Amino acid sequence: MFFFNNYILTFVDILIVSYIFYRAYLLIAGTRAVQILLGLLVILAMALISQFLHLTTLNWLLKNLSTYIIIAVIILFQPELRRILSQVGQNRLINSMLDQDGLAIDEIINAVRSMSRSKVGSLIVIGRETGLKNYVETGTKLDALVSEELIRNIFFANSPLHDGALIIEHNKIAAAACYLPLSDSSQLKKFHGARHRAGLGIAEESDALVLITSEENGAISIASDSKLSYNVDSAELKNLVMSYLNPRVK
Repeated sequence: MFFFNNYILTFVDILIVSYIFYRAYLLIAGTRAVQILLGLLVILAMALISQFLHLTTLNWLLKNLSTYIIIAVIILFQPELRRILSQVGQNRLINSMLDQDGLAIDEIINAVRSMSRSKVGSLIVIGRETGLKNYVETGTKLDALVSEELIRNIFFANSPLHDGALIIEHNKIAAAACYLPLSDSSQLKKFHGARHRAGLGIAEESDALVLITSEENGAISIASDSKLSYNVDSAELKNLVMSYLNPRVK
């Protein structure tokens, strides 16, 4: 019985470690971290080969550089590490039970659809578990009720608040004209502008749901969980938004 229990525990241990590596891969997939990780694997392979072949000089060099390599990894992987720690700290069970009835979904959807038809560029961030206070403070605080008219007026071309992001938190428009971190993900194409880079950037840094409309062609995009969906069907927009806000229906 002891050996059987030990076998089960070993199997569970392997499953947990495999899941951690899988989730870590999903977090860095499509980012510059993949190339950096490949470079580290090459260095590790060189270290193993030098030790096996008794290449004394190369082995000495790699051992003395190991400390600096670790520091470099921490610096280079800082955005990814911050994202991992942020997502680990998010309680998905609590998030799945959040009441979304207080959020004016229809007002947001109608505004996005209207701006898409009119080819008005917009960037709307809907906060969830991760606090967005740091980004709210970069813009103009509004603390206003969510309405289609207000959202459209904010992103109107002549509005002083149309540049930057509109952030919705706690079922209110917290601020407009906010600055967001820009992503350098390989998901982004040449035709993606600053709005898409900023939208994906905040989706990489937090669990926020981001809605983007292009002023070039009116295309609607959704950014969430470090992924960007471009040219979303307007008719399916509400169902997609609800599925992101409520993980139980994903």
